[in-house]
Amino acid sequence: MSIAPADPEGNREDKPLTAYLRVLLRYRWMVAAVFASVVALAVLKSHLTRPLYKAEAQLLVERENPSILTFKGVSEVNERGFADDYYQTQNKLLQSRSLARKVVEEMGLLRDPEFGADGPGGDRAIDNAVDVFLEKLSVQWIRNSRLITVGFESHNPELAARAANTLARAYIAQTLEGRAETAGEASRWLARQVEDQRAKVAAAEVALQAVREKEGIVNIDERRVLVEQRLKELGTSLTALKSQRVQKEALYRQMRGARDPEELPDALRSKLIESLRIDLARLERDLAERRQRYLEHHPEVVRLRSQIDETRRTIAAESARIVRAAEIDYQSTAAQENAVAGALDAAKAEALDLQRRGVQYDSQKRELEAGKEVLNGLIARHKQADVAQALESSNLRLADPATVPQGRIRPRPALDLLVGILLGGALSVGLALLRDRLDDTLKTPDDVRLGLPATLLAVIPRADPAAAGQGAPSEGYRLLRAALGHAWRDGGGRAVLVTSTAPGEGKTLTSVQLARALAAAGERALLIDADLRKPQAHEALGARQSPGLAELMAGEAKLADAVQRLPNGPDFLAAGVAATADMVTPDRIAAVLDAARGAYRWVVLDTSPVGAVADTLVMAPAADGVVVVAGAEAVPRAAVRRTLERLAESGGRVLGVVLNRARVDLHSHDYQHHYGHGYGDYHRSAAPPATEIAPLKQRVAP
Repeated sequence: MSIAPADPEGNREDKPLTAYLRVLLRYRWMVAAVFASVVALAVLKSHLTRPLYKAEAQLLVERENPSILTFKGVSEVNERGFADDYYQTQNKLLQSRSLARKVVEEMGLLRDPEFGADGPGGDRAIDNAVDVFLEKLSVQWIRNSRLITVGFESHNPELAARAANTLARAYIAQTLEGRAETAGEASRWLARQVEDQRAKVAAAEVALQAVREKEGIVNIDERRVLVEQRLKELGTSLTALKSQRVQKEALYRQMRGARDPEELPDALRSKLIESLRIDLARLERDLAERRQRYLEHHPEVVRLRSQIDETRRTIAAESARIVRAAEIDYQSTAAQENAVAGALDAAKAEALDLQRRGVQYDSQKRELEAGKEVLNGLIARHKQADVAQALESSNLRLADPATVPQGRIRPRPALDLLVGILLGGALSVGLALLRDRLDDTLKTPDDVRLGLPATLLAVIPRADPAAAGQGAPSEGYRLLRAALGHAWRDGGGRAVLVTSTAPGEGKTLTSVQLARALAAAGERALLIDADLRKPQAHEALGARQSPGLAELMAGEAKLADAVQRLPNGPDFLAAGVAATADMVTPDRIAAVLDAARGAYRWVVLDTSPVGAVADTLVMAPAADGVVVVAGAEAVPRAAVRRTLERLAESGGRVLGVVLNRARVDLHSHDYQHHYGHGYGDYHRSAAPPATEIAPLKQRVAP
């Protein structure tokens, strides 16, 4: 038996998979039972389940109604983008109770036992049948398509196919009925609106005629056109006349202000004045010639001078006439401007008068025209609604009717078996791991080595009552003896205190057998029953209870007189009968142990459990070492860890832990992993001589 160092950090040397496998092997019977039970339940369920069939029909939902009419229907579907909520709405409508009720009644499912034919009648029976129908119905929109799958499950394959097709056709018919009903309601509403609108139009016509008669309006629209045309023409003429008048007035004022009218541009352009000036130049030339030959009073000179003067007067008169003509032209244009302005003012007055008189007329006329337009629209829509009501077209179509299913969906034995195997495996493994996690007791050497801050001294397997003193338990005590032999290198007596955390962990048996093993090896060994509160060693050895340790500490006996010598075994010091609660003190127990060390090489003290009384904590500092016995699968490791801490705090030297009553047969895989294969079988087959460690209950020699 190896002595493994403590690993308080809990780090395992095993790989995780190996550790899990060891847990499964540890609880292999529970794992096998759970796995077999789950698989058996799965197989049983598969065989007892009534066959169930499922039929599926596919319904096509178009974006729009078929384009039969050139106008839109009253309830036409035209979803731009066709959002998912439209298909979700179709799904919910296909699963509505009203539609399911129609199908149940149409197919006569109330007489089918699958839909509760044996239940109560009346409305409650129909409601129950509808509930069953909806439970068996499944509706699923195929995403990114316009198809909706309608599935129905039933124990009867023909019924499943018929129910899926009937539901799809009933939904199409219900949609058509709904649209026809909507169109009918719209048609009736439109008819009422048409009659109301006709009455309003008639009233508007009467009111318009009354306005005409009151205002004396006849052909007001034609008069408005004429007045507007006249206003436009007069405005254009007035603008042109104003421009002309301004130009002519500027010309006249320029001519009137000129110093020499003969130099005016119009005078210079005048043909007459030009001719007169030519004549004047000729006359002046002739006059100059005559003056060279004649005197001033010569008739020729006088005649020429007279002609020249006449010509100049004619030129001046013609220039004056041009100025006068410009004045007259200016005045004429101004007069025309005034006349046109007056006519324009008269036309404006007439237009204002027509506008004043036509305000109420226009209002009544607009109301009449609007009423006629609304009436015409209502009449047209009414006729369209009548046509749409009679038209049986829908955007729904049964694209793929359901056929009778050939294969069942449940049960599926192979799948059920596979699910049972997977579920059984997962459940059994999970329970094993959970149990291992919740079980905090010490079961294997790994639990001590990795879970406690102490050395594992030995493992004592659980003894077979039919083979006392033989096999693995005896070998375990020999290994404990060897481990203690390595704990000291010097000579002299050694006092080993044996204790436990709680009663019932086997510390007394361990103490007795350890003392026997030491004696069998030729060592002088003394076993002291130091459990003064509940002594049991004397009963196990068949020895007397007194005088003993209590009498020694009380000074009523000596060590040599109190020690009992057992045949083929260690000497024994019983607990005594004179023990009191305050008898155990460090000085008294130290004195007893000093005396025992002087006579014996090994002194083994069987003490009280640490968790029960304080005697052990008082004795521990006086001993040379402390051995803690931990019952396998008896005490949580946290309690054992606390025991080790208390012993260390009291000043005791903890040598290690003995795992007692270990289930090597149950956890053989753990022991084979650490101590080699066949560990348990080897010890079960080994039978050392009975003289080495004698059975208990052997009577003391007289």
